[in-house]
Amino acid sequence: MKLILFSLLFLYFKPIAPVTIEQDKERWKPYYTDAAPNAIADSWLLPFDVANRKDIKQMKVISIFGDHRDSYLKGHIHTAIDINPSKPKSKYIGVFPMAKGIICSVHLGENQRTVVVKHKLSNGQIIFTSYKHLKEVYVQNGQQVDQLTQIARLFTPAESKKYGGDYHHLHLEIRKSFDDYGCASWLTMNKIQLNLRFYNPLMFMKEKL
Repeated sequence: MKLILFSLLFLYFKPIAPVTIEQDKERWKPYYTDAAPNAIADSWLLPFDVANRKDIKQMKVISIFGDHRDSYLKGHIHTAIDINPSKPKSKYIGVFPMAKGIICSVHLGENQRTVVVKHKLSNGQIIFTSYKHLKEVYVQNGQQVDQLTQIARLFTPAESKKYGGDYHHLHLEIRKSFDDYGCASWLTMNKIQLNLRFYNPLMFMKEKL
C-alpha cells in the first residue's frame, strides 16, 4: 500500500518548477535501508538468465548511457543503458543481481518499479546496481542476494502497451554512490553530475565480465 501511494504521489504531484537532486532526495530516503552486504562482490554476471552470463554479446543495448532525454525533466541525461537478452528463453524475462550484495532500496511503482542492490568490492569500495522498469519484484529491503536470486521480471511487450511506451526492457545503472536515494536517475542534468554518481554500465561490464 505504501508503494502504491508513493507511486501516485510521484505521478500526480511532480514539482511544477525544475528541482535539483539536493532539493528532491530527502523524500526518497525512507525507501533506503542502510545495511551491509555479508559477502564480497568478487564475480560479475549479466543480469539475465542466458546461456552464458559472462558473454556480453548475449545482451542487446536498446539505449545508451549519457544521452539527453525529455522524460520527466526536459534535457536530463540517461544514467543507464537500456538492455534486453539477445535470445530470451521465455517471454517472461527474469532479472538477477550482477553480483552478491544486499537489497537496499525498492522504490517507485507501476512501470518505474526499481530495485537497488548494494555491493562491497574486495578493496572495500561500495557500489550499487539499480534495476528499473520491473513488472514484478520478488525481494525486499535488507535481503542478501547473489547472482542466482531472481529479484524481478520485466514487462512483456503486451504488458508495456498499458503505459503508452516502450517499457519492456531493463534500465540498468551502475552507481558509484546512492546518496540521492534514487532521484538522480531523472534529475541528472549535466556531465559533472553524471560522472559523480554513475559508471558507464557497458564499460563496467566489459571490464568485470
